[in-house]
Amino acid sequence: MRNSPLAGLLLALFAAQAPAAKAQSAIAADLWRVAAGTLVVPAALATDGSAALWTPAYAIPGEGPGLRAGVEAIHAPADEGVTGAVASLAFHPRGAWTLSAVWGRLEVGDLVRTETSPEALGSIPAYAQVVSVGVARSFARAGVTVGIAARALDGRLDEHGSTRWAADAGVAYSARHWRLGATTHFFDPSSASAISGASYSVGAEYRTSVSDLWGTPALFAVRYGFALAHGEDPAHLLTAGVTLAGLFELDAGAAREGTAGTAVWRSRMGAAVTAGRYRVYIGRDGGVNGFDATYRFGLAATLR
Repeated sequence: MRNSPLAGLLLALFAAQAPAAKAQSAIAADLWRVAAGTLVVPAALATDGSAALWTPAYAIPGEGPGLRAGVEAIHAPADEGVTGAVASLAFHPRGAWTLSAVWGRLEVGDLVRTETSPEALGSIPAYAQVVSVGVARSFARAGVTVGIAARALDGRLDEHGSTRWAADAGVAYSARHWRLGATTHFFDPSSASAISGASYSVGAEYRTSVSDLWGTPALFAVRYGFALAHGEDPAHLLTAGVTLAGLFELDAGAAREGTAGTAVWRSRMGAAVTAGRYRVYIGRDGGVNGFDATYRFGLAATLR
């Protein structure tokens, strides 16, 4: 059985950090960045089924009570060996509040234990799991939404595992043509930034007015995202997209990341179809450092 290069990378990261429990917490947060790579929009502006995982400033749009449920599957080819799932539920009662709950898990497979011979002696568990509950409030007249979330981040690599708490906050602003947002991700005020695995991101989106494209109403958008994590150079994301008749969306762009002054580019692509209260979408991350692409498949439903 072939070992996962990503799992080997995690083992190297683990060995380079101490103490073990806190190092494992950072690795668990880093593993979730595999899923974040499939986001076509900046994390601070996420609106898909798992939006509440990326930014607490997520509110169900529209007036009146509403319920939104979402499920996602995350898959990378055997070279990475990463699989995962995310389930989310958001509830908007009467008023300006939205309550949300998210569960997600990522696993690294094909990692086996050996000693002096190539014979496998068993598998090595490697996973990251998160449970999150949050609340957001919208100020309709100002176009502002603010939110906070409490998260339990559980990580395990071989015999080492730990669970830590994180508290995130986010804010989003929406106007006729603009959307702006800022958020933290897995911020732990009790840990130093070197071992917490926290990241910080901002995003901006400009939307045109609806125009005619081959006889179909079309809306175009351009987005920019900026993210910062400890020990790494700032990451940049630039994407553009088009929405046709409010039903079909197509997006594409590129992300630039860097570590120790070395820049890496990776492609981002996404597509979505909306049919009534249902939305089906897919995201693709072009991969980095020799890894193949990672895919995200999702379904979200809004009930009123």
